[in-house]
Amino acid sequence: MNKRLRLKTDLVILPLIVLTSSLAFLDKNGMAYAAVYGMRKDTHLVGQQYSWLGSIFYFGYLFAEFPVLWLLTKVPIGKYIAVCLFSWGGVLCCMAACHNFAGLATVRFILGVLEAGILPCLMIVNSIWYTREEQPLRTALWYNTFAGIFGGILSYAIGKMSAPLATWKYIFLIYGAVTMGFGILLFFALPDSPSKAWFFNAEEKKAAVIRAAKNQTGVKTQQKWKLSQVLEAVADPKYYCVAIFVIAQSITNAGITSFNPLIIAGYGFSAPKTTLMATPQAAVALVAQVICTAITFYIPNIRCLLWTLSCLPALSGAVMIHTLDIEAHRSASLAGVYLMGFYNVPWVLMLSLQSSNTAGMTKKSFVSVSIALFYAVGNIIGPQFFRTDQAPHYPLGIGTMLCCFAIMAATGIVYWVLIVAENKRRDAAYGKPGENAVVTGLEIDEQDRTDRQNKEFRYVC
Repeated sequence: MNKRLRLKTDLVILPLIVLTSSLAFLDKNGMAYAAVYGMRKDTHLVGQQYSWLGSIFYFGYLFAEFPVLWLLTKVPIGKYIAVCLFSWGGVLCCMAACHNFAGLATVRFILGVLEAGILPCLMIVNSIWYTREEQPLRTALWYNTFAGIFGGILSYAIGKMSAPLATWKYIFLIYGAVTMGFGILLFFALPDSPSKAWFFNAEEKKAAVIRAAKNQTGVKTQQKWKLSQVLEAVADPKYYCVAIFVIAQSITNAGITSFNPLIIAGYGFSAPKTTLMATPQAAVALVAQVICTAITFYIPNIRCLLWTLSCLPALSGAVMIHTLDIEAHRSASLAGVYLMGFYNVPWVLMLSLQSSNTAGMTKKSFVSVSIALFYAVGNIIGPQFFRTDQAPHYPLGIGTMLCCFAIMAATGIVYWVLIVAENKRRDAAYGKPGENAVVTGLEIDEQDRTDRQNKEFRYVC
């Protein structure tokens, strides 16, 4: 029964959330490819205005997170994701109509508002449909870099079109139209919880709830909002460890998503070839995160170790770009760009840890929204290190990313220490946890108790 439930979930839920996340990244990263095809010139961007377009998106993201925190405990999560997806597809099409910084900035802000709930929602979806052991690999698949791989290929293909409008406008029109269409499909196809799954029969629905109950993190998504769970979250030192990691990782993310094609263009490639040359970095990220998360399925409590180790290739890549002379060592420097693709691996592992280690609906919502908030802060800060007068090599921006990779590695170690210490404290205070995790999980779900309130709960690392 367990294998059948997992297979059905993988065949329906996983493709839906993978495509949701991929379209979000594709739409968001489309601006970097549009810049390669002349958007900056056609819209008369000067100075740091392009960098500010990267930051303004996340001001909208920040603005919407507090309403999202409340909404996640009140609305059907599947329908909420679908409405957001359809809406931002329509708004993305409006990017093609912009002809100056003011127009672009307005649309980017609205896009940020609409995307604000997606990351918290997908983290919650991950926690209610999959067991703790299954979550890392599924996180790697839905928080993927398909957009980076196919974004370059699609932009290359769009660049070959013979059409009356500027090439960069078609990037937004095509991406936006596809996103709107998928949003309509998602509205009807994505259930709000396992108990409402259209692809399960009555027996399977009950079994799916029991299967997820083993996590002891809750299955219901609509619960009473509890301030006590928020206060519990902010009193936890792990919360601040994750906050530092997320801000550091998001600064590197801002550099890669907004400036990677422009950095590669600085190696002397044409615009169409630049879009293709940007794809290997995303492929490196995808392969690395799938391999690392697959390892966690067979070796328990190895996520923090992989979190720390996977920062090292990205750190090495930043060092190579920062120190090598591009004229003399172009290939080696370009290899450094691709090694930075490892930046996504620790992020995926951290997300899976939050899904596995947080219980209580308000607490899960608050922690998920907090991660999105810190993610927004890092992405607001990040583009400002990439100075227009330093293009196309951006030494300040690359140097900042180098420092952030080191911080990311250090926080992985700190998180592991905190988890091990807390589990030892719990064993000493309450004894070893009992064997019947399902019964405990069902009780936790019914009472909406948190991980800290559950004496049987042990954190994974």
